[in-house]
Amino acid sequence: MKLAACVVLYNPDEGVVDNIKTYASGVDEVFAVDNSDEPNAPLLDRITALVENVIVIPMHGNRGIAAALNRGLKEASRRGYGYILTMDEDSYFTDDTLQRYKDKAEALFASDEKVIQVGIHNSGDKDDDLVVNNETPEWLITSGSIMRVEDSLAAGGFLEKLFIDEVDREFCYRAADRGYGFRRVLDLTMQHNLGSPIRGKIFGREFEAMGHSKIRKYYIFRNCTYVMKTYPRTRKPYRHFLFATWLKTILVEDDKMNKLKYMRMGRRDARRGRFGRLEV
Repeated sequence: MKLAACVVLYNPDEGVVDNIKTYASGVDEVFAVDNSDEPNAPLLDRITALVENVIVIPMHGNRGIAAALNRGLKEASRRGYGYILTMDEDSYFTDDTLQRYKDKAEALFASDEKVIQVGIHNSGDKDDDLVVNNETPEWLITSGSIMRVEDSLAAGGFLEKLFIDEVDREFCYRAADRGYGFRRVLDLTMQHNLGSPIRGKIFGREFEAMGHSKIRKYYIFRNCTYVMKTYPRTRKPYRHFLFATWLKTILVEDDKMNKLKYMRMGRRDARRGRFGRLEV
């Protein structure tokens, strides 16, 4: 398998170097797409000094996760790669997981030419309506996925107007409508740092809220609303997810009023067709 990797960087810290090292030796090249607000020259120089097969691709500002992933896909295509491993900056592998994952993914791709993307069980996966832990899922998160490069580009790549949030799911729903399928490797796990969720309890049942900023709440509600409208089969789980997010925000998060305001703004902008980066 001729395999490249693409990691999207956004104002990263030093930990990203160790994360990249866990998969750099298992791929032919790593495209480090720098999507940061400000230049990261010292850290990027450190990455290229410590990891031989890294190529830094500057986006010259935050262009959104979809644009950064598309840049990685196009670079992989230009360099003749058939497959690409897409990674978040805070995701990594342990032991020989990547090699075993590659072997299983290669077999899955070989078994069915319509399989466009293979994912791996993620340490951050949650059992809710938007995460289905089975071998033939309806969608996969981008981090830890191995994708067919040319088919992914032919399917339209990632939808850049969404900017961030729901980019991975929207791609999968669109690719599925074109006849492509997805597979997940369940007996291997990639590590993913979820940050520090806020824990709460209601009616005796414990739950976690991610505590996203008001800006992220905006993108979540705007883009989920878009996906529900574009792919009607997703309405039920998305409505459940948005209601749960709204309720958790009220119950345990800070800055409640501003977050609720931005949620409403997100839904309103989706209905009005306003997308791209939110300027505040």
